[in-house]
Amino acid sequence: MPSLLGRSIHNHFLKHPIVSTNMDGHLKWLPQAFILTAKIFGVPMRSNWKKQVLIIAATEAIRYLAVDSLKKITGEQRPAPFTGHHSFPSGHTASAFAGAEFMRRELSQEFPVLGCIGYIGATATAVIRLGKSRHWLNDVVCGAAVGVLATSLAYLIFSKKPGKQQKEKDTSQTDDLPTQNALDYLDAI
Repeated sequence: MPSLLGRSIHNHFLKHPIVSTNMDGHLKWLPQAFILTAKIFGVPMRSNWKKQVLIIAATEAIRYLAVDSLKKITGEQRPAPFTGHHSFPSGHTASAFAGAEFMRRELSQEFPVLGCIGYIGATATAVIRLGKSRHWLNDVVCGAAVGVLATSLAYLIFSKKPGKQQKEKDTSQTDDLPTQNALDYLDAI
């Protein structure tokens, strides 16, 4: 159910349409594309490219599952003049904020300011979705939260965890192999 503020914003954009662009469909993927391209040019980042691809894939799976499930459960009506019962939460905004959080985490150690620039594009995506009257305010706010949480969960899944100590008699041939998890092996390659 849209809030009073959400309805007010929607009514403003209905009276004064300012947005007629398809940039929201492109902006949502810009942070991931930037990170993968910057990695090719040797920009120092938190993770190697294999781990980045795994994190992006896990993030998108988590994000899609959460957004699609919430859309089906809530059945929120899109703002007029659009029809459909799949407004809440905004999938475009969730993707954009997931990418922004991914960019922030990858660049925060070496380039903290650059790492936050993804949030400008993500916010622009949310504003465009509001301006096109595709979503209510609560749709984009929840979409942003889902995106950030999906990325955080993906990093948690692929974080290095302390491995169990091996017995000394079993270490003769496995000293060179990582013992923590599969990503340690990928980092060693």
